[in-house]
Amino acid sequence: MYQPHQFAELAGVTVRALHYYDRLDLLKPRRTNSGYRLYCAEDLERLEEIVALKFVGLPLKQIKFLLDRDKSGFLEALRMQRRVLEEKRRLLDSAISAIQNVE
Repeated sequence: MYQPHQFAELAGVTVRALHYYDRLDLLKPRRTNSGYRLYCAEDLERLEEIVALKFVGLPLKQIKFLLDRDKSGFLEALRMQRRVLEEKRRLLDSAISAIQNVE
């Protein structure tokens, strides 16, 4: 079991982010009798999923929805997000090309 500062350092996030994820019910740590948060290895797995989905551009509300569902919805959401990112890349490539032509 990890205290918040230990867990945040291990996961590469801030304690503030952990508290925020707790408030959003994205990551619910165990609590001591006195109310302090404690994290375990299972929490680390979930946090890694949250961070990965956040990195690819999914909003936290959608991440919570996906992680609380079955894995088939999760994979479909990843495919959809990949298509969105590919379209953004196509638009950025076009913009870069236009700039290069002007230069």
